[in-house]
Amino acid sequence: MNGLHPDLVGKLAAAGFGFVEVVDTRDDLVPVLVARYVTQLYPEDGRQDINIDHDVPDLGAAISTEWERLAAECGLFSVTADGRREFLVGIDTAVDVPDETEFEAHRWVRVTMADAWDIAGAGCESGILGVGRNNPTFMMASLNGDVVMISGYWQIGIGIGYAPRPERIAELREQARRVASYTHMERAQRDWAERWLAALES
Repeated sequence: MNGLHPDLVGKLAAAGFGFVEVVDTRDDLVPVLVARYVTQLYPEDGRQDINIDHDVPDLGAAISTEWERLAAECGLFSVTADGRREFLVGIDTAVDVPDETEFEAHRWVRVTMADAWDIAGAGCESGILGVGRNNPTFMMASLNGDVVMISGYWQIGIGIGYAPRPERIAELREQARRVASYTHMERAQRDWAERWLAALES
């Protein structure tokens, strides 16, 4: 699978991200639903965070500024020969598909950043990166999967966190085992979790 429904491509574009491809469920790339579990980790597990107060002036701009700064610092971005920044976004690719499947189909989608972008506004409002303006719930990763980034709307503020080398985090490996056993999930995602674990243990 390398295509993406036009509605989802349009939502990415509105946020300032150009669609490149849907990435295959590679054994060496942490599954999206395993990466999402970074929201449950603690600093001692390897998660690092920043927090943005809900009442800061121009919250949307603050979210965008802090996301870009943290993403650059933690190594989320890869830079192409012509200077474009690329990374992966975790998306349910079954959303907005006319013949909607029974299960969610979370995949990593490779994107490039435009000169102008808007995560907290257009990205969150569309549902592609959040659940309403200034309410981010995204999952992102570097192209090689060495860094996973997540965001959430917490009682204490907007949290943006990341975890380097997810394959080394025991709690994420345990989450992969759970995902592999969940019969209510898409078979492809369960198989992906199994293969990722097997590759780590080989």
